Amino acid sequence: MLKTPEARTSTDPETRELVRALGDVIALVEPRLLEFWKGTGLTFAQRRLLRRLATGAKSAGDLAGELAVSAPTITRQLERLEQRGLLSRAVDRAGRRRVLVELTEAGRRLLAGHKVLGGGPLPPAVRRLDPDERRKLTASLRRLIALAREEDAAGE
Repeated sequence: MLKTPEARTSTDPETRELVRALGDVIALVEPRLLEFWKGTGLTFAQRRLLRRLATGAKSAGDLAGELAVSAPTITRQLERLEQRGLLSRAVDRAGRRRVLVELTEAGRRLLAGHKVLGGGPLPPAVRRLDPDERRKLTASLRRLIALAREEDAAGE
């Protein structure tokens, strides 16, 4: 159920505390993202796209769906990354209307050399949570992300 604009702006203390905690998590990650950006010239969105290809080729449409972006947005991102030699696109032999996208060797090397979250303080902290805490936190964050995407879509 989507709320009115007034309901979106009024927040109770628990909501404010959770949003502040999420901001603290972002503050832990932000320096590593900045380091990645300075070292590669890639945006975090471009990195996310490349990470989706780490397991193998995907169609442009599948990537757009996974990343929750429009077809024109994914096309622009793919063009930029292809120009940098980080991925390649080819017509799918099985379905000529589909374009398959895959990492190039340069794209694989770039991802392997830049661990944005893996080398920071979050993985060891997560390991210190007990398994039940990790499961609950993961489920809650996934739900929060889904709800935020709904709100974002409703606001457009």
